[in-house]
Amino acid sequence: MRRPLLALAALLALSAPAFADELSDAKAAIEAAKLSTESDLYMWCGAAFTIASAATTDAEAKKQADDMMNSLFTKAAPLLTADGVADADLGKFGTYYTVVVKSQIVDQAEAPEHTQEECATAAK
Repeated sequence: MRRPLLALAALLALSAPAFADELSDAKAAIEAAKLSTESDLYMWCGAAFTIASAATTDAEAKKQADDMMNSLFTKAAPLLTADGVADADLGKFGTYYTVVVKSQIVDQAEAPEHTQEECATAAK
C-alpha cells in the first residue's frame, strides 16, 4: 500500500502549479526529516520518473518510466519508515519530492540533484 500512496501523491502534485512558498515548504520538510542518502535518492528519482511518465505520450516510454517509478518508490517506502517518517506522512513526501523535482527538471529553477543515469541505476 505504501508505494501506490507515494506514486499517487506524486501524480497529484503535478496537477497543480507550484508556488515559491510551496517549493520552500517542500524543501524544508525534506531537510527537517533528515532522510538517509538512499531514501533521498530513491524518492527524488521516483518523482523524476513520475514526471517523465506524465510528460510522454509514447506508450513504451511511459511503461518504462512507470516501472522505474514503481521500483524506486517500492525501495523508498521501508527506508522512509526506518528514517522515522510515519506511514500517514508517506504521501506527503511523494508530493514534496515531486514539487522539488519539477522545479529542478521542468522549471529549471536550479540544477537537478541527480542525473538520469543515477536514477536508472537506482531503479535496478
